[in-house]
Amino acid sequence: MKKRSVAKPPDKPVFFVDRSLGRIDVPDALRGAGYQCVIHDEHFDQDTEDTIWLSAVAKENWIVLTKDERIRYRPLELKALESSQLRTFIMVCGNVRGIDTAAILLKAMPRVLDIVNTQKGPFICYIYKNSAVKRSR
Repeated sequence: MKKRSVAKPPDKPVFFVDRSLGRIDVPDALRGAGYQCVIHDEHFDQDTEDTIWLSAVAKENWIVLTKDERIRYRPLELKALESSQLRTFIMVCGNVRGIDTAAILLKAMPRVLDIVNTQKGPFICYIYKNSAVKRSR
């Protein structure tokens, strides 16, 4: 009888929680649900330019979670996103509390993981208030 080869499961993705999503509600919810995440303020000063942390996050192969919709319109940030092969998810859920944003994100996580595990960066996806996830362009 032949031995079945055991494929190594993919490494668990690490999510980088941008300062726009806060330091408590979203990271606590992600960690509580078993996801790995790091927080902007654990690695960077509050006033660190986006291009700096985007490059550093890309080197770590982390997945960006942000609420900063304007990032896609700023030429330097957009170039950093594209040139570094970043995988970025932007929460488009208006002015909701952190705990509500966390709930929206957790509900969207199966789709987020599907995209992360099947598509290479760079890409930008949007997560909406109803937890729908749609890819840009």
